[in-house]
Amino acid sequence: MRVLLLRPPRYLWPFNSETSAFWQPLGLLCLAAAVRRELPGVSVEVWDAPGQKMGWRTLRRRLSAEPMDVLGVGEETVSAHEALRAARLVKRLHPRCLVVAGGVYFAHAVEQTLAEPGVDVIVRGEGEVTFVELLRHAHEPDRWAEIPGLAFREGDRVVITPPRELIADMDSLPFAAYDLLPMGLYGRRSRNHPALVSIEHSRGCVDSCGFCILWRHMGQAVGDKGRVRPRLRSKSGRRSFEEVLRLYRHFGRRTFGWVDPTFNADPRWSDEWAGHMLRSELVGPAGRARTLHTAWLRADGVVRDERLGILEKLVRAGLRQVMIGVERPDSEGLAALNKHRNDYEICREAFAIFRRKYPQVYTIGTLIFGLPGDTAEDLRRLAACQYELGMDYCFIMPLTPNPGTSCRQEALRAGRLVSTDLATYNFHTPVCRTETLSLRELESIYWRLMLNPDRRRLRRWLRQLLLERDRRKRRVHLALLGRGTRIALGSLLRAVLCPGDTRPTLHSRKPSWYET
Repeated sequence: MRVLLLRPPRYLWPFNSETSAFWQPLGLLCLAAAVRRELPGVSVEVWDAPGQKMGWRTLRRRLSAEPMDVLGVGEETVSAHEALRAARLVKRLHPRCLVVAGGVYFAHAVEQTLAEPGVDVIVRGEGEVTFVELLRHAHEPDRWAEIPGLAFREGDRVVITPPRELIADMDSLPFAAYDLLPMGLYGRRSRNHPALVSIEHSRGCVDSCGFCILWRHMGQAVGDKGRVRPRLRSKSGRRSFEEVLRLYRHFGRRTFGWVDPTFNADPRWSDEWAGHMLRSELVGPAGRARTLHTAWLRADGVVRDERLGILEKLVRAGLRQVMIGVERPDSEGLAALNKHRNDYEICREAFAIFRRKYPQVYTIGTLIFGLPGDTAEDLRRLAACQYELGMDYCFIMPLTPNPGTSCRQEALRAGRLVSTDLATYNFHTPVCRTETLSLRELESIYWRLMLNPDRRRLRRWLRQLLLERDRRKRRVHLALLGRGTRIALGSLLRAVLCPGDTRPTLHSRKPSWYET
């Protein structure tokens, strides 16, 4: 049996460049590793079209020349349409190929996915055990109903099997199959993220934010009614350190992009991992870290870990870029988003800790606009938060209700979900109106605020570009400022040239190799 796990061509996220836009498809590499360990007689490959700059014409030629028995695809909402395009293409070329979909979109859009031609079966939730079991019975569809964690069509009805039990011991997972990719291509020309690799130490989360699908996708099923509660699972600090060391020694990786929803959720893991790092060859004799780490953090965890002395160890181990979800300055907004223990004052304290004690760490915050009651004045207050909190850069993003989230259910009930075009779910294009503002009005107000020559913004830009002594931070400042300004100018120019067009601007960019 030949199995192909594919990430097809797709557009660039608005703030990325073609030199450093794509991380390795870690989910596919984890599946490939599980298949190799459990089914040694199965041939498994991973093709990453974006990482290899493989456009649709090249992909079609390769797929035509190399038949497969099973195709696996797994995507986020914004690129799910590309996976469906690949599935249809493979079905035309190889009608008997079994097409399997998974990931955070397909597992929560079962009916929509199976209603279209292309996908035969969906793996729901954590995929390693379910995918391996499915491959064992790939040509026995009458046995699929016995496999937990699947969804498939049987005649006129959709069959959804019971959820799969989560993998309790994360250390039991095999090392991801990085060797199946040309690793030297990732971050090869990037100055800010050289020799980049995606890595995880945990799955799930400690919170249940209404806009986030990740905690639900890796959460604990409760009963048989589709209810899920948050559950965090982590590898040991030693196992995670060994993965970093292996990637450093054998694959020449230097920048580690941790994809965990909350890197710092468990202080015991952070302390153990940082301790191993500091005692290893990954930190030089003079105390200089030889690797760079980027991660998503919770603000309450930052404050806690600083008090415990753990944050200082993480920074010495190489933590150099952090993303902290502020989301809203008001308790009502946080309640509407179902985000807990992470209020505005805690976020203010977290950013202040980095600013005062760890200035070498680049800090990015996120804020969300487009809640049901938001007005133009709310957007102006939201924009002012980035200066009050003192972060290095702020992404102010529209509420993007992905399938499976409670925010999407609320938007559908209220009739506020306007865009069903998956390509617009890029966290920069508004897809959901408020009670008083249309999509174009939201977009117009937002980008006017971003281009407004506010004195606080000008002072920050001057300080970051002229007075910043850390060369990497200065380069990141310049890159984000340039791309953000370009997006804002493009949006406003479209509003001027096409005043009658009510559609929001699609900020994702088509790469030069996309159709090649």
